[in-house]
Amino acid sequence: MRQKLRSVSMSHCWRKASMAFSFTVLFALITGAAFAQKTITGKVVDDKGNPVFSANVVEKGTTNGTTTGMDGTFELEVSDEAKALKFSFVGFKTKTVQLKGRTEINVTMSSSVELDEVVVTALGVKREEKSLGYSVQKVDGKDISEVKTDNVVNQLAGRSAGVNIVGSANGPTASANVVIRGQTSLTGNNQALFVVNGVPITNGMFSSGDGLNGSSTIDFGNAAQVINPDNIESMSVLKGPAAAALYGTRASNGVILITTKDGSEQEGWNVNVTSNTTFSSVLKLPNYQNEYGFGGYGKYSYLDGANYTSATVEQGNTGNTQSYDFYDAFGENWGPRTNGQMIKQYNQDPDERGTLQPFEAEEDNIRDFYRLGVDQVSSFSISNNQEKGNFRFGYTNKENRGILPNTGLQRHYIDVGGDQHMFDDRFHVGVDVSYANSNSDNVPNAGYDESSSVMYNWLWFPRTVHTDELTDYWKPGQEDRQQENFEELWSNNPWLVVEENTNSFQNHRVYGNARMSFDITDKLNIRFRSGADINNERRQFRRAFSTKQVLNGSYREDILTFTETNNELLLSYDDLDYDRAFNFGVKLGGNIMQQQTRINRTRAPQLLIPGIYNLSNARGNVIADQFVYDKQINSVFGVANLSYQNFLFLDITGRNDWSSTLPEENNSFFYPSVSLSGVLNEALTLPKEISFLKLRAAYAQVGGDTDPYNLRNTYQYGSPWGSSAIATVNPNLNNPNLKPERTTSYEAGVDIRLFEGRLGLDATVYQMNSTDQILNVPVATSSGYTSRLTNAGEIENKGFEIVLHGEPVRTKDFTWGIDVNTSRNRATVVELADGIDNYQIVPNMYPADNGLGLSFEARPGELLGQMVGLGFKRHDGEIIHEDGLPVLTTEKVSNGTFQPDLLLSINQNFKYKQWNLNVLVDGRIGGKIYSRTHAMLNTGGSITNEDDPNGLDPLEGREEYDLEYDQYGYPVWNQIDSGSFIGDGVTLNDNGEYVQNTERVSTRDYFYAYYGNGFRRDNIEAATYDATYFKLRQVSLSYTFKPEQLKADWVNGLTVGVYGRNLLLWSKVPSIDPETYSIRNGRIIQGFESTSLPSVRSYGFRVSANF
Repeated sequence: MRQKLRSVSMSHCWRKASMAFSFTVLFALITGAAFAQKTITGKVVDDKGNPVFSANVVEKGTTNGTTTGMDGTFELEVSDEAKALKFSFVGFKTKTVQLKGRTEINVTMSSSVELDEVVVTALGVKREEKSLGYSVQKVDGKDISEVKTDNVVNQLAGRSAGVNIVGSANGPTASANVVIRGQTSLTGNNQALFVVNGVPITNGMFSSGDGLNGSSTIDFGNAAQVINPDNIESMSVLKGPAAAALYGTRASNGVILITTKDGSEQEGWNVNVTSNTTFSSVLKLPNYQNEYGFGGYGKYSYLDGANYTSATVEQGNTGNTQSYDFYDAFGENWGPRTNGQMIKQYNQDPDERGTLQPFEAEEDNIRDFYRLGVDQVSSFSISNNQEKGNFRFGYTNKENRGILPNTGLQRHYIDVGGDQHMFDDRFHVGVDVSYANSNSDNVPNAGYDESSSVMYNWLWFPRTVHTDELTDYWKPGQEDRQQENFEELWSNNPWLVVEENTNSFQNHRVYGNARMSFDITDKLNIRFRSGADINNERRQFRRAFSTKQVLNGSYREDILTFTETNNELLLSYDDLDYDRAFNFGVKLGGNIMQQQTRINRTRAPQLLIPGIYNLSNARGNVIADQFVYDKQINSVFGVANLSYQNFLFLDITGRNDWSSTLPEENNSFFYPSVSLSGVLNEALTLPKEISFLKLRAAYAQVGGDTDPYNLRNTYQYGSPWGSSAIATVNPNLNNPNLKPERTTSYEAGVDIRLFEGRLGLDATVYQMNSTDQILNVPVATSSGYTSRLTNAGEIENKGFEIVLHGEPVRTKDFTWGIDVNTSRNRATVVELADGIDNYQIVPNMYPADNGLGLSFEARPGELLGQMVGLGFKRHDGEIIHEDGLPVLTTEKVSNGTFQPDLLLSINQNFKYKQWNLNVLVDGRIGGKIYSRTHAMLNTGGSITNEDDPNGLDPLEGREEYDLEYDQYGYPVWNQIDSGSFIGDGVTLNDNGEYVQNTERVSTRDYFYAYYGNGFRRDNIEAATYDATYFKLRQVSLSYTFKPEQLKADWVNGLTVGVYGRNLLLWSKVPSIDPETYSIRNGRIIQGFESTSLPSVRSYGFRVSANF
């Protein structure tokens, strides 16, 4: 039945995809009557009178266009309604010419290699790029929207130097970590600030606890992922504090400025319909072994699935009992060889269960559990642009079906924006509002959580059982009460996990701003802007009866709300006259930011009636938690822009914040910035090969406050003692004298363009020092507390960024452009608090384990983010053994940091006539990653381990038996190979000398000692690897039809394309894709993988039509 449902669902998805494709491609086949046209001819030359070859000539408001010939001439058929032509070419200023009834247009284009391109900077102010004394990199909206990803933030990967984007495959809501120029805070948020149309929005994760059972966090996504990619006009990355200082405390980590579409892109009315259909499949799975099956130490025989090793049973009806080895709930794959021998096994059919069956491997049992993911995005927009204003309305629908059964996401976007100019263009009003409604019936849990993570199941899943054998996950007659599974002790039926133990949510998000400005004079302007970001989410967590660790089931509901408002007033004075030497502008403003966060969490730890998920169905008391956080920051700021001879530019900014989360005597903090740039080709005579040369330098300070309620000691509530409520003093001692964190930065750069812009280099070096870190440092337990909050410590970030642009080929019909981004950042802990040798950012990455734990730490003099645990004891580099097993250190040691040595991306674009091909490769060199998946699959005997650099072979030296059954039907094991494993290393002999280890032990015991330190799992060394990887991140191919090909006067443009993302992975990390992270305490932690879902490759097609 389930297989039939899966087939029907697949057929339905393919049918919908085919309908979407057929509908949109229909525009390319329209054969309506030809529309009235006229021919425009002309010539394009540069400011020296030379023909401009291959310049783009486009009918404004459409995609109808052509390119100029070798002599600069062109001929273009346009509609009778055409009003203007737009001329553009690399290295020249774009020019728009009104037709006014003319059929011959001759144009002179001016060179723009001095970077007159306008970019959006802090406060939403547009500036010429050449005037900026700090690093800004722009990403065009079409690069964001053409190829769809589950999280729009992932589209920045490889497109901006110094920006480290780390995504994951944890379902359609998976978060993406955005770090610009390294981490500056030990305890705070290190992610970049997102600003949409000048107003900050939150990118928080809204995590309310580390999972239902305290063992993992379910990733409901970071907030920025709901930004509609189809509504993005451009992204600007403000990389350093100098670029972002005017945004205050949250800008110390850089800013991602997003400008949305507003209808001003084209003249008149425009309607766009776009459809994207994307398919996803598993990119990488562990190398599962298929030589040995379920069981332990070479033994397995099914009795009732409840025996870890042996059981004492009655021999027939004799009354006699005897102990037999069954290992039918051993939970690992150290069993018999899968050679077809007849063994009593589990079968979902009760009549066949426990009968003799060939013991054979199910090679693709786990791969077959995953399905083809389908993501369908359909968008519609209508816009109008007139002389006095513009508006745009857009609607987008996203339906996602995840690669795991019963997972997916539905999302609706509504985007409205517009501007109006009145009173002779002196008064301007505008509004931008975006609404996103997201919901999912099940967000997959990828952590080490037996209750709801199917990834937990795969660690111990039999190599001899196919997942399709378990589709009927309830025992007959015990539906909703008792699950059916191949064993009864450790794991859950994977189908029960995905179908019953769900994590659902419903989210409503509204963000936007309203603004008005008035030109008091030609030079003086006042602007008021009010923005809001409102997030309301409900979550439900269901756990069915008989779930391991939650045998009586459970239910939890979370309600999370977040509201941020920003009200800003800005007074601008610009005295610009480029006929004189000096020009200047001044801006003064103020902002009031208010945040409110509310979290209500209510749970029924046990259920009364199976299958009823309601808080009223609690077996005992319902437990409720409530959290309230309020915060306000009042700010004043100013900026002065000065220029000399239009080649030397000086910017001076200052901002003062008053934060409600800091004590009154320390809640005011001021931070300045100064940046200088000089366009040398405007002032000096340079070789003709140098078209443009700019030097820049900047200095800035930014501050950082803390979370609410860290000044005074608080109480925390505990579980009731009988009928008595309990409240205890929080063991963390707060500090009424906290000071703000402060980051001081310096940067310098050069931007050079050669050969009329055909070759360019933009290089930046920087240093940032972050002091007065707000830390919880340990104190003596005799004080009654475990830690105290204080200002201490310093982090230093140093690095460089290089952007290389080239256009090796440029002809009339073909161009080849290439962009190379590379960067390196080293975040070093300069010092911590007095007497503190290390600071545990995350004391225990995997709290469900029993050992000393693996921790994520800061250590003075070392790179930030040390990965710490026990390591191997060594003599002259060789592992020391005792009784044949590897010996670990008694103290925790560092095994390196997650920080990469280098980030690198190569983005190539090929354009031939109406074809366009884009290829993006990106990755990282260096850094470390610990793979919990690989370590535990090794202890479970489930993989070949052939891709592990340490070379250990888990298939070597396994025990083997000849199995017979006695007259009572119970197993009798006759050993034919005792099996043994000799670990590579040394051991102490009786003389106290280190000699080569020759002692034989069980292969299973050796692997448990090596990778897991038994069940303590606190060895950091065994499964930490070089995290270097490269990905064929994106390939897209599109074709744009000319209007004469469409033969329909009501179609202005049609583009069709195919694309793929994450198509190939090059990495030596075994079992996993190293582009992943863990989540601890609501914070993304790089360098540690925690049984993550497999990454996916995606491929699809896109159709976009304009009317």
